[in-house]
Amino acid sequence: MAVKAIAYSYWRRIKAGARTFDQTPDELKDDVRTLAQEDVENGVISEADYERLIGEPYSTNTTKKK
Repeated sequence: MAVKAIAYSYWRRIKAGARTFDQTPDELKDDVRTLAQEDVENGVISEADYERLIGEPYSTNTTKKK
C-alpha cells in the first residue's frame, strides 16, 4: 500500500517543528512513521531525531508499508 500524499505534508511540518506527531490523524500515523523510518535509513535524520519527533524508539524491525 502506498503512502498517502497528505502524509508527506504532515511529516514535513513535524520535521519543521510546526506540528507534532500526536497531532497527526490516526489514519496517517503509519504513513508518517514509514516516511520517518525512510529518512533514518537515508541519513536525513538520526535515530535520536526519530525518537524525538515520533515519540517512540526507532526500530529496524518495524514493518513498513510499500
